[in-house]
Amino acid sequence: MRKYRNINLDLLKVLACVGVVLLHTAMVGFKKTGSWNFLTYLYYLGTYSIPLFFMVNGYLLLGKREITYSYVLQKIKWILITVSSWTFIVWLFKRDFTENLIKKIVGSLIQRGYFFQFWFFGALILIYLCLPVLKTVINSKRKYVYILSLLVAIGFIVELANIFLQMPIQTHVMQTFRLWTWFFYYLLGGYIAQFNVDNLKYRFKNWMKIVSILLVLISPIILFFLAKNTYHNLFAEYFYDILFVKFTSLGIFLTIFSLSLHENGSKWIVSLSNQTMGVFIIHTYIMKVWEKLFGFSFVGSYLLFAIFTLSVSFIIVGMLMKIPYFNRIVKL
Repeated sequence: MRKYRNINLDLLKVLACVGVVLLHTAMVGFKKTGSWNFLTYLYYLGTYSIPLFFMVNGYLLLGKREITYSYVLQKIKWILITVSSWTFIVWLFKRDFTENLIKKIVGSLIQRGYFFQFWFFGALILIYLCLPVLKTVINSKRKYVYILSLLVAIGFIVELANIFLQMPIQTHVMQTFRLWTWFFYYLLGGYIAQFNVDNLKYRFKNWMKIVSILLVLISPIILFFLAKNTYHNLFAEYFYDILFVKFTSLGIFLTIFSLSLHENGSKWIVSLSNQTMGVFIIHTYIMKVWEKLFGFSFVGSYLLFAIFTLSVSFIIVGMLMKIPYFNRIVKL
């Protein structure tokens, strides 16, 4: 029997991937001025990429009937193989032989290696280790609501502290270990998975989709205002605990999730979705290629920088997926 595939989740992964690239490419130009412009808008629009990645992963895994430690350890094994392989490739390419390779691999998981974005894999490993227990303990929708409410309360306390101190206290915690935030989005995805898909699509009305889209479109203005006047720190990574971002992330997820998509007519979405993790891995090095070849001295360079990074990353990952072994370390 052919396994059912939810194309809406594939589309969410593609959008999250595009958001990550926007986040990293737009920041290059935005941080130079710190003022409002189109790059600023794109940068804060990319804020929702990380929440969406966690929510999709949570939906897929917590939507399973059972999660065993053997299954979890298999997932962790492939994360470590992927991280180790890419770290080794860069270590070899850079001839960085004076550096301890093991330290670089472990360091990658806490933003101390060659790939700063690998903190995401470090956080995933910590979440995976908790999944079998969580799946047993959170065995009803009511318990999901209790735990999610607790995590919202913790995030709210963090935000109050940020407002009082006029700076994000998250700066003192590595992204890997901001688990109160990542668990919220992961469990939120898991909570959505507890509902019947068709019923959920029916209950999420058109006016809710319109409100969600409007919130996304105006959110960069709100986030920039908060960054300048409350946080005094422009980085989007400190906004994930804000109720507004949590609510908007949920709105984006449900809006895309409730679209009517069919696998036969959406093969391109599936194809791009299969490449998203590879793009997530290599795009920071594609950014460096642009910086060396073209730079940013001409009009429109920053926008072309984002387009170049995204398109070339997808092309390269598409080619790597046809090569044995590489096809396994660009897709988790």
